[in-house]
Amino acid sequence: MHASSQRDATAGWAVVARPLCIVLRTWSRRRRIAIGRIDQTWGLIANSFAVLKKDQELLWLPFLSGIFCLLFSASILGGGVLLTLPPTEILSPNTFNRHSMSQGMWFCLFLLYLANYFVVVFFNVALVSAASSRLAGGQATINDGLEVAWQRKGKIFQWALLSATVGILLRMIEERASWLMRLVGGLMGMAWSLASYFVVPVLAAENVGPTEALQRSAELFRNTWGEKVAGGFSFGLIFTLLALPGAALPFLGKTLGPSGIVAGIALAVLYWLFLAVVNAAVQGVFVAALYRYARTKDVSAGFHREDFSMAWQPKG
Repeated sequence: MHASSQRDATAGWAVVARPLCIVLRTWSRRRRIAIGRIDQTWGLIANSFAVLKKDQELLWLPFLSGIFCLLFSASILGGGVLLTLPPTEILSPNTFNRHSMSQGMWFCLFLLYLANYFVVVFFNVALVSAASSRLAGGQATINDGLEVAWQRKGKIFQWALLSATVGILLRMIEERASWLMRLVGGLMGMAWSLASYFVVPVLAAENVGPTEALQRSAELFRNTWGEKVAGGFSFGLIFTLLALPGAALPFLGKTLGPSGIVAGIALAVLYWLFLAVVNAAVQGVFVAALYRYARTKDVSAGFHREDFSMAWQPKG
């Protein structure tokens, strides 16, 4: 009787321990993947930043991009609110309730997307063009990059129009559809992001239209890393971690009184703006180097082949 109870207890522990072991193994595997992802991203940022330090003037391009985005956004949002809303509703807390957006508000949102996509892509084309030249041993300046972007302005606008349309459609799915359609919309957004990853360098280097640029970008991605991949890096994750110390500045300034809090907030905002500019410039350098590898299999100076071959890895 005692032996039978012991066997039952052992069997019971086995039933509990089996799924527990699976959970622990899964957690351990994901932890190793996360640590490896952070380590790889940090290496990519360090290598890209080392290249950027030799050409610090490239930082002006994302800075100008941010300034123009702010100006266009303020103009469109301000004008849109005044034109589409009655004066009594402008300051209402329910004005921007997602279920009450009118056709006029959707049109203003589309204009906002279009303007920002155009500005961001225009300056990114300039950045990637100049960075690609430097990585290949050339001596292109930011003026040279801006000249290339200006020559492509029509095709950049067409791409911005396509991107804004896709962005609005995905946003409408997210806002109005069921949870299943929102899930489908999220998957479509991820697929769009991967397929369009090289559109900016393609526009800069190959001077093709938006449809050809998207096809070329997807082809380069598929031929280099395959169709089912998982990202091996995340610039956003690292720069988010780097941004956390800025949140402590207002609290440190609190010891100096109200003026210290204001100074702390101002320093935090400046620090975050600086990080945003550096993040954009570093990503521009990396995308230029990655595109060069995908197109020619050449490894740019300051990088290693593993930086590119392991940028995305097969799922599974």
